[in-house]
Amino acid sequence: MPRLAPPRKPARLGQIQRLMSQALMHRLTRSEGMQRTNAVTAAQIIKPNDRLTSFDRLEIYNQQYWWRLLGCFNDDFRGVRAVIGERKFDRLAVEYLEAHGSTSWSLRNLGQDLPAFLKKHPKLTAPHTALALEMAQVEWAKIVAFDTGALPVIDPQKIVKRDPAKLCIKLQPYVMLLKLRHPIDQLLKKMREANPETGSVSNAVSATRRRASRTLRAKPCAEPIFLAVHRVDFSVYYKRLEPEAFKLLSALREGDTLADACARGFTRSRLRGDAAAAKIGEWFNVWTRLGWLAR
Repeated sequence: MPRLAPPRKPARLGQIQRLMSQALMHRLTRSEGMQRTNAVTAAQIIKPNDRLTSFDRLEIYNQQYWWRLLGCFNDDFRGVRAVIGERKFDRLAVEYLEAHGSTSWSLRNLGQDLPAFLKKHPKLTAPHTALALEMAQVEWAKIVAFDTGALPVIDPQKIVKRDPAKLCIKLQPYVMLLKLRHPIDQLLKKMREANPETGSVSNAVSATRRRASRTLRAKPCAEPIFLAVHRVDFSVYYKRLEPEAFKLLSALREGDTLADACARGFTRSRLRGDAAAAKIGEWFNVWTRLGWLAR
């Protein structure tokens, strides 16, 4: 039998980098080892040593890549995991990370495409698809609310005499507005109370999997829930909004003037005249204290 020629080594650094990245992002086996299909790549770009083969050395990087990403994904979406269960979540995590692997220097952005991904792949979360999707939306909003930058807050004394028809007030970019059918804020509170966070993050998937998770279930509410996810003093909070307040804030975010935003907020509302004006004054007092309104 003729002897096979050794794998041809890549000639350029760019080729080595592409081969390396492809091998690292290739999903692990069920036993969490590297796929044997990467053996040729390993022989091309990595030398063996007296303790490890080329395959063994590349496998270390492949495993660490996946364990790190899976660990972060689990920590960011514990609610989704509690909704669909551990086995389904593990499969979802791998499918998602293969389609949307890390492309940023920060792992903060790892789950940014999860809500859109769940809409395209409802079978991964069935039979709790609607609940899992809203949970993912709120958990991603929590990440955004925690570390997105802030704009300078408004000074109420400087705008009180401005014409509302010409005055534009911005909403802080870290304030996330969501329309939901499930009480996600209450479910997350229950989960937090049942499983307090220790603040430690493990890079090992095996350690993450050992943490017991609470099963979360909820039926859709009869009326929509309007939720603001925001932060105060580096802590994230959930605040339910009245429908009119939600529409008003959404209009401000879209760039409407204060007058137009107030008009949109009370479209089809039972509140009129003095009652509506009183509500607006009450809301703006709260939003100003929370720092939601910016210039």
